[in-house]
Amino acid sequence: MPSTFKTSQKTFWGPRGTFQYIRHNFRGLGETITLSALGARLLQRGSASYANPHFIGTNWGSSLTLSGERNSENPIFTSRLGDFGFQLERALDPAKTQTISLRYDYRQSALTNLLIPGLVPPEDRHVHLSGPAATYTRETRDHPLDAHKGMYQTAELNFYPTALGSSVSFARLRAQQAYYKEVGKGIVWANSLRIGIEQPFAGSHVPVGELFFSGGGSTLRGFPLNGAGPQRAVPACGNPSDPSTCTLIRVPTGGRELFILNSEFRIPVPLKKGLGVVGFYDGGNVFEHIGFRDFGSSYTNTIGIGLRYSTPVGPVRIDVGHNLNPLSGIKATQIFITLGQAF
Repeated sequence: MPSTFKTSQKTFWGPRGTFQYIRHNFRGLGETITLSALGARLLQRGSASYANPHFIGTNWGSSLTLSGERNSENPIFTSRLGDFGFQLERALDPAKTQTISLRYDYRQSALTNLLIPGLVPPEDRHVHLSGPAATYTRETRDHPLDAHKGMYQTAELNFYPTALGSSVSFARLRAQQAYYKEVGKGIVWANSLRIGIEQPFAGSHVPVGELFFSGGGSTLRGFPLNGAGPQRAVPACGNPSDPSTCTLIRVPTGGRELFILNSEFRIPVPLKKGLGVVGFYDGGNVFEHIGFRDFGSSYTNTIGIGLRYSTPVGPVRIDVGHNLNPLSGIKATQIFITLGQAF
């Protein structure tokens, strides 16, 4: 942000409390009810869920969720979110490695007190999404947080028509294929391919909050968080009534096509149990349009190294990625410290 842009520097004091109630085996039928709430001066959140392992006596499990949130912790906007969902899920094989889920979602999101109006178009500050979705998953990894062998596959299709109450009409497809193999001496070769496409219809558009964004410690490690893809200039004004306080900043705009390829070798270090190093490659980007019109020119390549240390809750991860196709104004080298493998 430019030095002329100022946000609230107030310090807020107040209580912060959480509440959770869980009732297992409700009615003696294996059903579960969960109620939770979080209350603080800048953040309020509440949710309720009901899960039934045998929906109306079938082998489909069901879940019903309702949640709401108001968040003003970010000094440049206030958000209000509401969500209702109903899902059916069942295993497709005896080992339960393959599952399919069908669900309906209704979501509302609203942004207010936006200090940089150019970040979100007016028509996308209040969005309703309503529609069905289907997801297929195949999971054979030995450990989801730190896989050494196995495979993870998933494909998800969402459909949001205005006929069901959405304020926009679009469809979205997301898919991932991840593969893990031990190649000897404890070395794991890990690979992941993620793709996504979004298509509006009936003369509508995809709201900015639903576009694909990428960049960060679990996608393209040569970019800051959500910093990849098309960019545009947006005025940021310290005082909107004084043009001299305005400076153009470049921000990612998201895209309707996503392609991310990750490959890394995870190599144990014999100096200490649980210690390891990683060499990795991240390729791809977020693309403004569907197809290959700007695929080659916008494709990015990141190489890097990392350090891993295993803990009971997953590996502590330090990654340093260098973007071979950096964008102007964005550092080519990024550092990420987090918990869990990148994919």
